[in-house]
Amino acid sequence: MVLSLNPVDELKKRFNPKAAKGISATYLIQILGPNGGKWLTKINDGKLELTEHDGSKNAQYDCSISISAEDLELIMTGKLSAVTAAMSGMLSIDGELGLAMQLLPIFFPGQSPSIG
Repeated sequence: MVLSLNPVDELKKRFNPKAAKGISATYLIQILGPNGGKWLTKINDGKLELTEHDGSKNAQYDCSISISAEDLELIMTGKLSAVTAAMSGMLSIDGELGLAMQLLPIFFPGQSPSIG
């Protein structure tokens, strides 16, 4: 499968600063496959900084998320929900689940889980 989206560019386009207001966390996002790589994703009170991770063991992050490029494209195109991907093991989270869940309204507003 040839990806039509560059995952990092797409995440930058989707970033919702209003949804990220008041959030301060750093994520290591690993995308496996074509256009893949590792990026430190810093969200600080409505601002986004994405930098390619150099593999350094000294990198500080609060939560790590790993997904294949193909599965990420399915999420970005609305063919798969991020919650379903996480529950089925397609998307793996290492760290606090709550931090990972904070990314839903920031990058995938229509996929926020309902509470209550």
